[in-house]
Amino acid sequence: MKVVIACLNSKYVHASLAPWCLLAGLRAFSKVPCEAVVLESTVNGAPEAFARDIIRECPDAVAFSCYIWNITKTLEICRLLKQHTACRIVLGGPEVSYRPKGVLEAYPFVDYVLAGEGEWTFPQLIDHINGDLSCVDGLTYRQNGGIVSNPEREYTDTPPSPYCDAFFENLNGRITYIETSRGCPYRCAFCLSGRGSSLRHFDLARVKQDILRLASSGTQTVKFVDRTFNADAKRANEILLFIKEHYGTAIPDGVCFHFEIAGDILKDSTLAILASMPHGAVQLEIGMQSFNEDVLKTVNRKTNTKALVDNIRKLIDYGNMHIHIDLIAGLTGEDLASFKNSFHTAYSLQAHMFQMGFLKLLYGADMREQPEKYPCTFKDEPPYEVTATPWLSAEEIQMLKHCEDALDRLYNSGRFLSSLAYLTEEVGIAPFDLFCEFGNAVCGERMSLSAYAQAFYDFFCDRCDKDRLRDVLMWDLLCSSSSAQIPDSLKQRDGFYKRVKKHFAQKAGATVKVAVLPTKGQILAVDPTKRKNLYNRFEGECYRIEDVQAFLAE
Repeated sequence: MKVVIACLNSKYVHASLAPWCLLAGLRAFSKVPCEAVVLESTVNGAPEAFARDIIRECPDAVAFSCYIWNITKTLEICRLLKQHTACRIVLGGPEVSYRPKGVLEAYPFVDYVLAGEGEWTFPQLIDHINGDLSCVDGLTYRQNGGIVSNPEREYTDTPPSPYCDAFFENLNGRITYIETSRGCPYRCAFCLSGRGSSLRHFDLARVKQDILRLASSGTQTVKFVDRTFNADAKRANEILLFIKEHYGTAIPDGVCFHFEIAGDILKDSTLAILASMPHGAVQLEIGMQSFNEDVLKTVNRKTNTKALVDNIRKLIDYGNMHIHIDLIAGLTGEDLASFKNSFHTAYSLQAHMFQMGFLKLLYGADMREQPEKYPCTFKDEPPYEVTATPWLSAEEIQMLKHCEDALDRLYNSGRFLSSLAYLTEEVGIAPFDLFCEFGNAVCGERMSLSAYAQAFYDFFCDRCDKDRLRDVLMWDLLCSSSSAQIPDSLKQRDGFYKRVKKHFAQKAGATVKVAVLPTKGQILAVDPTKRKNLYNRFEGECYRIEDVQAFLAE
């Protein structure tokens, strides 16, 4: 039998783990002769092209891993395959496994939907695909004009490693993923990770071996997909210490390990290890969702927000790792005033990345299955984003969308940090109001960095000292981009600037960019060939204007 295991990634840079897990399961557990290959593409590619790639393999069965970001394109490819081949089509993954009967009813070109852990269920299906399907755990299929769903089973073992030679041949330096546990200790109403099987950890010796293989593969980023990496502090500490011990030897310098953690349950021992990790070796993603504990309790999330804030501050103060935090807009019971308070708390932490997300009503999540308890309206098409709640109107949601766009372009890009600090700390504009007002003014309009900087200056210059705003904005543009074009209104054309520019070009090279900042009494020189910091900014050298004037006068 010839089997194609296919997956559409969100971007080329992401190397999906799911199809390789299925391949590992086939090789470990299938009892019938089977030739299997993995084919990957992206949601940005043409469905017809990927369908042709699959058809060229002449498969008897094709399996797809389905998620909110790829389900629409995946179904289109499945339809094309059925038009041109007689292959069996198998779907699995969170976007279909919680509604298997609905998928088979809506899409006649889909033959099977699998739920549960594919390393075990997929080989069962392939072994019995031409026979009795009743023994395949978690399978939903058509039989005698009806639809049958087999029960799932509990999983307790460590699945086989997905990291075969073919995986590394296809990696090509992309972001790669590692899984050291399944399940989650939490039961958040908006999430699927805690549904079903309880949290279980994989064999630690195998995990360490996989870490070394991935780190030496040429990738720059290894992402742990464990939903709460520090749920078991002792185990998390052992993995972190293992990475630290081998960093710079078996683990090349420059490789970064990404972990999703619960910030409020961090132990002092874990904090101490994180503080000692090599610079840039770790990045942490910390989901707060909200700082309103009453809201969090409503969606089954228990968080000690004081401990969370304290620990995030410590992590950022260490200065050796990238910290990513996020909020979710649209949670049950959270109105605009509550979200604004959460936003200000999150913003005050000054994390390297502050993501605003919007509630998604996922199939299988309590918030979708219990609408009477979690009332809201949401889009019918993936990713099923909330459009209004009894606490947030549709207009307020749209305003928050513009706020999110401004937050990404002004703060998360690292390009306007000095300007934001000036307006919020010195001028006194509340951060939430700043992002909402400017976001609504530009309404997500696509524009160059230069045009966006000009719009920013024009919007705020009448609310502050425009010369000071000009200087901090110039600082930002030089420190955040090696190719930024300076807006005409900010450019300097006087003779002193020209002499300064010529001096630094002779002293430090033509790549150095220079700005004279009169309100700061400084000259800023930035070399964009140097390494950026954790905020994605170049470090600049500052000189007093009077010192440079004296030097040039000699």
